[in-house]
Amino acid sequence: MARNANLAVRIVTLALMAVAYATCEVAAYLDGIPRATGVIVGCLFLALAIVLNITLRPKNPDALPSRKLTLLLGGLLVTPVVAEPLLRKVTGDGLPLEMQLVNGLRILGLLLAGLSAWTKCRRLAGVVALFLALFSSAMGDQAAIPYLLVAFALTGGLWLVLEYQSVGNATAATTVGELSERVELKMPYREAMIFGLLAVLAAGVAFAGPKRVMFTIGELMPTSGGTGQTDPFARSGIGDGPEEVAGDNANAAGMVESEKMIEDNSDSLIDAVNDMYGPPHKPKKNQERMVAAGKVDIIQNHKKLPMNRKPSREFETSRAGPKGEKKKLTSEAARGVFEVEGRTPLHVRLVAYDNYDAVDHRWLEARKPSGIGLEPIGNDWMQVGLFREADWYSQDDRHRLKVADLKDNLVPTPSLLTQFRIQRVDKTHHYEWDFDGVLALAGRTRTPPGIVVATQCRTLDPRRLGGTVFPTPIAKQNSSENSTNLPEAFKAELDRITEQWAGQQPRGWPQIASILTRLRNEYTLERKAKIPSDVSPVMWFLKDSRHGPDHLFATSAALLLRSLGYPTRVCMGYYASPEFYDRETDHTPVTVNDLHLWPEVQLKDGQWLVIEPTPGYSVLPPLRTWSEWANDQYTAIAAFARRNVVMLIAAGSLLTVLVWRRRRVWDYVLSLQWWLRPGRDWRETSLRAVQLLDRRSTLAGHRREASQSLADWSNAFSDSSLTRLVQLAEWAAYAPNLPPPIPEADVLPVCRDAIREWSFDKFSSPQPGSSE
Repeated sequence: MARNANLAVRIVTLALMAVAYATCEVAAYLDGIPRATGVIVGCLFLALAIVLNITLRPKNPDALPSRKLTLLLGGLLVTPVVAEPLLRKVTGDGLPLEMQLVNGLRILGLLLAGLSAWTKCRRLAGVVALFLALFSSAMGDQAAIPYLLVAFALTGGLWLVLEYQSVGNATAATTVGELSERVELKMPYREAMIFGLLAVLAAGVAFAGPKRVMFTIGELMPTSGGTGQTDPFARSGIGDGPEEVAGDNANAAGMVESEKMIEDNSDSLIDAVNDMYGPPHKPKKNQERMVAAGKVDIIQNHKKLPMNRKPSREFETSRAGPKGEKKKLTSEAARGVFEVEGRTPLHVRLVAYDNYDAVDHRWLEARKPSGIGLEPIGNDWMQVGLFREADWYSQDDRHRLKVADLKDNLVPTPSLLTQFRIQRVDKTHHYEWDFDGVLALAGRTRTPPGIVVATQCRTLDPRRLGGTVFPTPIAKQNSSENSTNLPEAFKAELDRITEQWAGQQPRGWPQIASILTRLRNEYTLERKAKIPSDVSPVMWFLKDSRHGPDHLFATSAALLLRSLGYPTRVCMGYYASPEFYDRETDHTPVTVNDLHLWPEVQLKDGQWLVIEPTPGYSVLPPLRTWSEWANDQYTAIAAFARRNVVMLIAAGSLLTVLVWRRRRVWDYVLSLQWWLRPGRDWRETSLRAVQLLDRRSTLAGHRREASQSLADWSNAFSDSSLTRLVQLAEWAAYAPNLPPPIPEADVLPVCRDAIREWSFDKFSSPQPGSSE
C-alpha cells in the first residue's frame, strides 16, 4: 500500500512540474505563444525525468542524493545564463536575465521531479513548481494563464494529499527503537556562520539605507534601463536608459514594446526633404502647383498654415541642390526617426510616384489603393493580402522597427510585406494604405514614438527572375497605365540608350541588371549637384554631367526600364544602412539624413521589386535556407573545380600519395629534423637518435612494448650498431656526471651509422633483426 502511494505521488509530482513549466513558457512571451525551442527542451527534460523516476530506487529515500548529483543540479540553475551569449550569437534572439534564471529553475524542477524517489527532492520540486506558478501569474496576463493556473491548483491539491499520505505511512513504519538512538550535541558552526553573515548584511543595509541598496543592486542587473550595463532583450529597467526615455513626451530609441501611444508635435517631412536635396526651382510665373519639399501654394490670409504631415504631392527632379549643413533632429534623446532590428540594408517607403511629368520635370504621386486588404490572424498580427507562392521568392525574413521621431503617420515596414504586428492595435480600421506598399495609421497625423512594429516580409532572389516573371511589355504602346507611360519629349533618346545598354540581353533580370550596372559603374553620386533650371534633368544627367543626386539615378533607371517595357515607379523613403549598425544594441538607427529615392519594378503577381541604381546603396539579399545555402556552396565549388581542373587533379594525386605513403613521409620528416639539428651535446644527440629509431620502428609496424626496456628491444634485433647506440643513450640518461664511454668525437658518427643502417625499409621487413 505504501509503495503504491509513493508511486502515485511521484507521478503527480511530474505532472505538477509539467504544468508549471507550461505556464511559465506561456508567460515568457508577450503574445502568449510558446516557442518551439522551449517546448522541445521541456519535452526532452520531462522524458529524462520520467526515465529517472522509473529507474532510480534509493536505499534510503529520506537521505539526500549523492554530492556529485547535488552539484549537478545546482549547476543547472546557471546553465541558461552561461549559454545565453552563444544562443544570441547563433540565433540573433535572446531573453531577459529574469527569464534566463527562470529557465534554469524550470529545468532544475523537472529533474527534481525525476528524483522524486527521494523525499527531499520531491518536496523541493513542489516548492519550485509553486514559485514558477506565482512568477507566471505576476509576469503576464496572457489569455491561457488562468486556465493553466486552475490546472496547477487542481494538480497541486492532489499532490498535497498524496504527499501527506506518504509522510503518514513513513511515520507509522518508524519504530521507537529507531528513534531512540543517542544524538550527540555539537556546535552548529555552519548555521552560526550563515547567521553571522546575514546579521552583518542586515546591519550594512540599515546603515546605507534600504532604498539606496535596492537601487544599487538593480543597477547591477543588465536591464533595459539604468545607467550601467544594458540588455536589448530586457523588458523594463530602473531609471532612464537608452531603451526607453522617461516622461509623457518620450522619444525612445530601443525595442521596448509599450501599450502607451504618445502624441507629440514636430516639423513635417518637407523641411527634411529640402535639407537633403535642396529647394526646387521656382515655378514659372502665374503657375501654381503642389510641390514636394516646398510650400508653393500660399494661403492668401494671415491665419496659421495647417500642418502638412505628408511629404506632399509631387517630387521635383529639377532642384538647386542643398545649402549648407543639414538640420539636426529636434529630439536629442532619439538616435533617429526609427531603429531597425534585423538584417539590413532595408528600404522603408514613404511615398510612391508612378507618373513622370516631362514638361515640369516632376514625379506625380501614385493613386491610393481602393481597399485595405488586411486580415487579422490573431495575437495582434495582421495578414497583408494574399501572396502567391512563386519560385523567385526565398525564405521569409523578420524585422522589428521601433518608432522614435517620425514626421508623419507612417507605419515603417520593409518591402514585400506579408505580416505585421503592433501590440494592442489589432483592428483593420486602425490602418490604411497611403500608397501600394506604404502603410499608415488611419486617423492620425503622426505615428506615436515608442511603438514597435514587428514585420515578416518575403525575400527575393533576382537570379530567378526570368522574362515571364514580368508583365507583358506595353511601355512602347499608348497605355493609360502611369507605371508604363514614357515621356514623348525624350522617348527616342531613351530607346537609343536602352538598345545600346541592354538590347542584346534576354528579357528579365539580365536586362534590368545591365541598366543598373551601367548607372552604378559609369555614373557618380553627387548629393550637392546643382541641376540647371533650363534643361531636362534626366537628359542632363544621362548625356552631359554623368553625376548627380540619387533621385536622378532613380528617375533615369525607371524611365530606361519603361523604355524596355517594364512597369516601374519611383519611391521615396528611408534607407537603413548596414554601415550604421550598432553592435552594442544590435540595432540600426535611421535618421532624416537617410532619406533616399529608388526605383521599383512590378512583377506579374503585382508585387514591387526594389532595385538600386545608385552607387553605395544595395538591396536586402534573400534569406536562404540551409539547403539553398548548401546548393550555392556546391555550385560555387563546382565552378571553381571546372576552372582549376588541372590543379585539382595534381593536388588530389599528391594528397593520395601522401596518404598512401604517410608513414614513410612522416619518417622522412622526423629524420630530416634530426639531421638538421641532432643535438647541442653528445647526450642530447644520442638520446634523440634513439628516440628517432624507436618512432621509426613504430611507424614500420614493430612497436616497442611499454614494459620492454631499450636494451631488451635492441637485443631482439641482434645488431651491434643498434645495441651500441642504445648503450650510449643509457649512459647519457643514467650517468649524467660521467664522460661518454667512447670518445666524444665518435658519438655523432655512431648515431649516424645506426640511423643509416636501420632505415624504414629494414624495420618494415618481416624479421628486421635477421641477417641477410
